Amino acid sequence: MFEKKLIAKQDFERTEADYKYNLERRRITYEAYKSDSIIRVRQLKEIQQSEQRMTQNLQGVGGILDNLIIRAPIDGQLSRPQLEEGQNVNQGQRIGQVDILGSYKVKVPIDELYLPRISTGLHATTSFNNKDYELEITYIYPTIANGRFEVDMNFVGAVPEGIRRGQSLRLRIELGQSSEELLLPVGGFYKDTGGNWVFVMEGNGKAVKREIKLGRKNTEHFEGL
Repeated sequence: MFEKKLIAKQDFERTEADYKYNLERRRITYEAYKSDSIIRVRQLKEIQQSEQRMTQNLQGVGGILDNLIIRAPIDGQLSRPQLEEGQNVNQGQRIGQVDILGSYKVKVPIDELYLPRISTGLHATTSFNNKDYELEITYIYPTIANGRFEVDMNFVGAVPEGIRRGQSLRLRIELGQSSEELLLPVGGFYKDTGGNWVFVMEGNGKAVKREIKLGRKNTEHFEGL
C-alpha cells in the first residue's frame, strides 16, 4: 500500500515498527515458554526421582518395623520369654521357647550301668492321674554326665491331659522282652538270709523254709530263680 502511495510514510514506518516488535515479542515469548517447559520437565523428573527415593525410604522404614516383629518358626505357646525393656536382639538369638500344645517329649536320665541295654524302640509306662500311658525311646544322647546319660521318649497313642512342661514322671522301662517271673518284694529278708532262702506259705497254712537264688533286681523287687 505504501509502494502504491495509498498510505503515508509515517503510517508505514509505524506499522513496520509494530510488526517487528510483535515478531521479536513472539520470539521472546516462545523462548520463554520453551525454557519454562524444559524447566517443568526437569522439575517433573526430579519430583519423580524424589518420589522414588521416598518410596524406597518408606520401604526401608517398613522393613525396620517388620524386624521389630518376632515370628516363631512353629505354632505353639510361648514359655520362658527372656526379654527385657531396651534389650538388643540379634538375628538368630534365642529369646524364648515355644511349646507345641498336645505334643510332649519326655527326657529321662538313666544310670550309665544300663547303657548297653538301652536302645531306641524300647517301651516304658507311666501313671498319670490314675491312668497308665505308654512311651517309646526315640533318641539316646551319647554324652554321659555325673554317671548318667539321657534319652528322649515320646508318648505312644494318647497324651496325658493336663500335663505341663517341666513336670516330673515316674517311668518303668522295659529292658528286654516281657516274661513271667517270680518276684520277691525287696525287704528285710535279704539282710537275714543273704538271699539264700525264704519262708514259703503252703496250702495247709504253714510256712516252709525254701532255698532260692536271686536274679535281677530293681528298686522294688528281686527276681527269684
